Amino acid sequence: MTEIELTATGVPRKYHRFVRIFYQIRATSFAVLFVALGVQMWGRGYGGIAWVLLALQFLAYPHLLFWRARRARDSLNAEHANLLLDCLLLGIWVAALQYPTWIAFPIFLGTSLNNAVNRGWRGAAGALLAFACGALAWGFLAGFEISPHTNLASALICLIGLSVYVVGLGTIVFAQSRKLRDTREALRQREEHYRIITENAGDLIAMLDAEGRWVYANPAYRRLLDETVLQTGADAYACVHPEDRDATRALLEKAVRSGEAQEFLYRLIGTQGSEREFRAKAKSFLHAGTPRIVVVSTDVTELRQRDKKLAVQADVFENMTEAMMIVAADGTVLSVNRAYTAVTGYSAEEVCGKSESGFRTALQPAEFYDQIEQALERQGHWSGTFWCRRKDASIYREWRNISAIRDAAGRVTHTVVFFADVSQSAHADRAIAH
Repeated sequence: MTEIELTATGVPRKYHRFVRIFYQIRATSFAVLFVALGVQMWGRGYGGIAWVLLALQFLAYPHLLFWRARRARDSLNAEHANLLLDCLLLGIWVAALQYPTWIAFPIFLGTSLNNAVNRGWRGAAGALLAFACGALAWGFLAGFEISPHTNLASALICLIGLSVYVVGLGTIVFAQSRKLRDTREALRQREEHYRIITENAGDLIAMLDAEGRWVYANPAYRRLLDETVLQTGADAYACVHPEDRDATRALLEKAVRSGEAQEFLYRLIGTQGSEREFRAKAKSFLHAGTPRIVVVSTDVTELRQRDKKLAVQADVFENMTEAMMIVAADGTVLSVNRAYTAVTGYSAEEVCGKSESGFRTALQPAEFYDQIEQALERQGHWSGTFWCRRKDASIYREWRNISAIRDAAGRVTHTVVFFADVSQSAHADRAIAH
């Protein structure tokens, strides 16, 4: 709805596009009025000052108003004020020409129509008032003289000009209406697309009011909650797990106050008492001046359960008394536990991400490791005892078990190395067997 021009300093300035439309209409119609009023004045013998004022009013004035509106802070309001100023000045001219009927009528009708189209009945009333004020002001200053006779040429020019003006104005209104219709149709189609996406989304999508009451819930909610719980206006917090309810309410209220998106975890209690965990993102916005909250929730129940299981497994791995090392198929060490550091003296930071061959501590020749790899390929595991050297060069006896992990195609993807220091055991054979 705006047009942009560059100032002398190269800074862009925006103004409403109606300013240019009104400028084109005003410049054209005033040029026609210049001819019509000039013909009327010629027949009545007006002096040079009147002709100068006529040229200023109908030839220079439209350009001055365009310049003023473009530079106004609110260009559209400035243009509305220009329309009323047109009515005031044209009322003065009609009174100065002694109210010629077929000049006064087209001028008054055109200005009133223009204001009515742009501002409704208030615009039409304002045009009437401004026009009347202009005519009365001239009457009080120069006297009220009425001579309704209109030069035939002036009357024809004014009527033709009015006809063209009305058709042009109607064309503009038609173009605006068609553009508005097209915009509404595009919005309708976009809303339909969003509705289809929302209705078929697997995630839970809801709209709540500022108090946490349901405004909308997509069909995905109906897989968990009863229809009566989702009624518009019902309390959305009622189905949130009691332990999460206060925190969820506080975060949604924060989203409304700050306008910033909030992310959080919460649990829903389903119709059958089932408990599901969700990761949600809430964003507040204003709809018709009323705050609304959109909440998009993704079910992470299985993911969270898997994370908890992995956390338990990682804790077990880390706290085992025996040393463990996980090695990728290419020989890169992926992980070691604390017992590994206690036995070998090498920290996880020194080992992880590096080749396993750099930390081979057994006091054995290279062929020994080749035999282990061959056993892993044939049998999938190997175990044995041998003497090893720690990082500090001290010697200890180690029992080691190595297992190969294979994928569905039978390829080795990882090896798990499990070992313990048995050199201090009074019954080394029993320790190895254990």
